[in-house]
Amino acid sequence: MRFVQIEILPEGKALIDIDKLSHAVPQEGGSRLFLGNEKLDVPHTLDELENVLAGRERADGGERSRAGFGAG
Repeated sequence: MRFVQIEILPEGKALIDIDKLSHAVPQEGGSRLFLGNEKLDVPHTLDELENVLAGRERADGGERSRAGFGAG
């Protein structure tokens, strides 16, 4: 199991087993995550969510990502 801590709505945090994440749907002001029969609303856009799940800073727009090229 791989867990990540993520902000949820209403204000709070949760440990999410990312192996159980089946899909995410954009919503106004965030996204809805589907984990089996459960769903969680999070204040992350899908791009922000991808960063969080990949272990990057939430707002990383790619400027600090290397994508395997080792630039810098």
